[in-house]
Amino acid sequence: MSPSRAKKGPSAGARASNRLAPADKLKREIQAVLTEDLDAGQGFAYVGAEAYFHLAGGYEAGLHPVHLKYRGKSHWWLIDEENRVIDLTLGPGESSSFPHERGKRRPFRHTPAGISRRARTIVERVRARRG
Repeated sequence: MSPSRAKKGPSAGARASNRLAPADKLKREIQAVLTEDLDAGQGFAYVGAEAYFHLAGGYEAGLHPVHLKYRGKSHWWLIDEENRVIDLTLGPGESSSFPHERGKRRPFRHTPAGISRRARTIVERVRARRG
């Protein structure tokens, strides 16, 4: 797994694009293992994005974590190498009016393990389902 680290260069997030990436298999796998015990009152945006980031290959796969505090709430998602938004809070076929283009690239919080406990649980659940 890749450690969470900041990318050098511009700090812009999703830029002027608000294109959503299609819901791929990994996104569906992660959403299938989300349970209330992983919410902790904060929702699934951060831990879902962090788990996806680690399972998909992180920075080496062209992924970047993006954050925006909007209307008093914190929201996290990823952008891929095509500058498309991967928002784990959206289901297949869902659209969003959320201003992803205003987000800023930010690294995930540093933990000694390199991944948060809740995101690690998601990663483990996805891997266990795969067999």
